[in-house]
Amino acid sequence: MRLIDLSDAKGQIRVEFGGCNMKCPYCVHIHQPVKEWTLDEVLDYASKSTTENVYLGGAEPTLQKDLLPLIEGLHEMEKQVILKSNGMKPDVLEKALPFVYGFVLEIKAPGDDVKAVMEVTGMSEERTQKYLKLLSESMAIAKQKWLRVWIRVIPEYVNAETMPRILPDLEGASEVMLYQFMSNPDFDLPFMGHETPTPSWNELKQLGNMVLEKVPQVRLVGDRGKLVLTR
Repeated sequence: MRLIDLSDAKGQIRVEFGGCNMKCPYCVHIHQPVKEWTLDEVLDYASKSTTENVYLGGAEPTLQKDLLPLIEGLHEMEKQVILKSNGMKPDVLEKALPFVYGFVLEIKAPGDDVKAVMEVTGMSEERTQKYLKLLSESMAIAKQKWLRVWIRVIPEYVNAETMPRILPDLEGASEVMLYQFMSNPDFDLPFMGHETPTPSWNELKQLGNMVLEKVPQVRLVGDRGKLVLTR
């Protein structure tokens, strides 16, 4: 397995995978170095930890051929696994469903704006249209378990005018995380001229209150820290 990082801190084992089937222009992960780990090495690492929560993230975990054996092995250890994905492989999510606690899926822009999604994913129109169909399938699968929808708030694509077109896709999720673009240099590269955190914290809160119409809880993450909004 190609890993960017493997760590155990703050009550969570994090397995950060390298490699992705998108070319998002702001993504840090696709430029980070990776190290090869065997399935047994990762399982051994997890077995020696008393930490119960395991997050499988990074670039795109579903590309790893040993992902499902890893998830099943963690499940046998009674670890609570959360799988993050861009949603392009719903078949993998379906197979993982019995062995995970939940999922994290990302919505990048309104699904009815193919051009916008093309810009934020770096993909062709044909591939973008295929991705949107696959993401819809993945959302339906993930909503059978705990689901966090992660939205990276790049103002040109996610704002008070576009959010109403995103809201229907959020219904049925357990929570939504709104992440202020450029607020963490470990996550973002400059994009669309943005080099500092954007939008403002107040604008982020406004979007959070809009999202509360569809989900019971919203997490705001940005340069002012974290804030949880509930109904």
